[in-house]
Amino acid sequence: MKGVPLRIEIGPRDLEKNQVRMVRRDTGVKMDVMRGSLVERVKHLMEEIQRDLYVVAKRKLEERIQRVETWDEFKEALRNKKLVLAPWCDEVEVENDVKENTKGENEAGAKTLCASFEQPELSKDTLCFAAGKPAKKWTYWGRSY
Repeated sequence: MKGVPLRIEIGPRDLEKNQVRMVRRDTGVKMDVMRGSLVERVKHLMEEIQRDLYVVAKRKLEERIQRVETWDEFKEALRNKKLVLAPWCDEVEVENDVKENTKGENEAGAKTLCASFEQPELSKDTLCFAAGKPAKKWTYWGRSY
């Protein structure tokens, strides 16, 4: 049953009543549905489940992002297993240094993950969190676990 978003149960009593029982995996909510309206109800519920799961996943992602501007803030955010948004000079050598300087005994070093299309404002005096050079963009950083 793992991964099945919607379970449909049909027992002898359900057959007598011309209905089925549907159970949502994400909420555990059970509902009895007449067999004649089953297809439409399943379509509606699958869309609702998808929307609800997306909202929860987006909220969890946003809660795990931490915006930093300094090396010390960066290291602390990594220790707390955050997805880090930091100003970066966009230089491969700096990324390699960050990766090397954040390696742990049993942990991979941090690396760039992506640059958001929607960039926070980057003033001219904003410096790269790792190199102290002028930052060119905000970039997401993290570890591979």
